[in-house]
Amino acid sequence: MPPPVYQFDPHRPPDSDFQPGRLSLLVAGNAARLLDDRRTPVQITAVDCDDATFELEIKAFEDEGARWRLPFEDVGRYQFAADARTATELKVAAFAEAASRFDRPLAIDVQAETRAGTLARLQVEADAAAQWLAGEGLRDVDVVSRIEAREADDACARLLHEFLDRRNLLDMEEEFARVFVSNPSSGELVKGHAIVLAELGLCPYVGKVVRSSTLFAGDWSRERRSEHLIARLAFTQAMWRIVVPAGVPLYRALSSDERIERNVGSFVSATLSREVAMEHFVGSAARRSAALLRQAVPVERLFMTFLETPAMSRQFKEAEAVLIGDPANALF
Repeated sequence: MPPPVYQFDPHRPPDSDFQPGRLSLLVAGNAARLLDDRRTPVQITAVDCDDATFELEIKAFEDEGARWRLPFEDVGRYQFAADARTATELKVAAFAEAASRFDRPLAIDVQAETRAGTLARLQVEADAAAQWLAGEGLRDVDVVSRIEAREADDACARLLHEFLDRRNLLDMEEEFARVFVSNPSSGELVKGHAIVLAELGLCPYVGKVVRSSTLFAGDWSRERRSEHLIARLAFTQAMWRIVVPAGVPLYRALSSDERIERNVGSFVSATLSREVAMEHFVGSAARRSAALLRQAVPVERLFMTFLETPAMSRQFKEAEAVLIGDPANALF
């Protein structure tokens, strides 16, 4: 029997040993668990009222040692040790006031004229990327074996490195990939890209207001984020047209304790591995509802994949593909 795709603890304590997450339990040092299927253990490391976020450290499994920064509103997605310390009433009131400042919606619609201009620009960039890749000798890649191994292809990874390095975008690529692989909802780095994606006309943004006053400052300006998005899309699409001209079959597994609702964000995570999707599907047996989806997705929606992205096979082996969201798509 093959090993599981994900690590887990078969001897984890029952939920009855824990209490539901609430603002009063946001105290540095408190132990908690994420309410995922494997109950990932975490520890609160910091609490910040200025932007209404708390930081935690992952204490086990593939991403052990990673630190996430999350909004106060997310505390309900965790359960805390029964003996967890509590904050004072004064602090809890401050937490609630801070959360109310940022727990507000933000929506950015796609403008048709802007979208047309971006798509025209992207086509030019993708054609140039395809010409460059051909000149660098990219030909066939044994994609099937790469999916089975769930490991990046060294040649594709090297070409991406060179392509982005020539555009002085490698630092942004590496940090974006690191955060996205660990948790795209950690901090606002991915949110910044999602907002720029909407401003480019490629996908509407539906989320919350910006918390950080420096989100688009310095090396993370709107202009540079836009350059990264266009360059990354152009490279990925050109590369996949060479290695798999017929299109990309992808899988997704969805689960919920309520009715399953299709909730497509700016970036959609899927997998090229049926094994990985089945692990999600089977692992969600405790949920009321689950669905396993498969769809042949056009390369125009591919933003980044494990094939050329070393970070996507470093700690997790998910054969992941990240798509630009498409609200009109019935599946994902």
